[in-house]
Amino acid sequence: MRFLIVLAAACGSSTPSAQTPPVATTHDAAIDATAPPDAGLPADVTSAPPWIFRYNAPGRLETWTLRYHGGVAAMDVESATGTLHYVGTATETTSLALVLAAGSARLSLDCKHEQRAIAAACGDKRQPKQDVLACYHPDFKEPMPFGPAPGVEYLSSAACTGYHRL
Repeated sequence: MRFLIVLAAACGSSTPSAQTPPVATTHDAAIDATAPPDAGLPADVTSAPPWIFRYNAPGRLETWTLRYHGGVAAMDVESATGTLHYVGTATETTSLALVLAAGSARLSLDCKHEQRAIAAACGDKRQPKQDVLACYHPDFKEPMPFGPAPGVEYLSSAACTGYHRL
């Protein structure tokens, strides 16, 4: 019975303890230095026209959506495991340099506006040139060609391999 009285007295206090320490929030200074968090992305970035690239090969399907404006960039990478949201800087001179972060994951791309042959559908022999944002990753020889929505897909399957519009 004494236990119940002590427990009731301890839980019955309606005023918070002055000894409660404040909750510490941790953040990645590198992300803060390059772009505001999701909720703070400027409307010009969130409403910027999307540039989309999809990689579709056996065992791997990823859709990369890039938006940038005024020196700030956001990129979502959707895959079977979920969506990774990167934010960072977009420095535009003769090319577009993207330095992005999603927590501890870092991504740097050097992008150039190029005209590339993109078929209307996979397997089409007619491949007119289309304006793309060809983004080069330091580890890969071939770029990821981002196209204005609906975007560009690289498909590798038994029936077809190549770039086409989504």
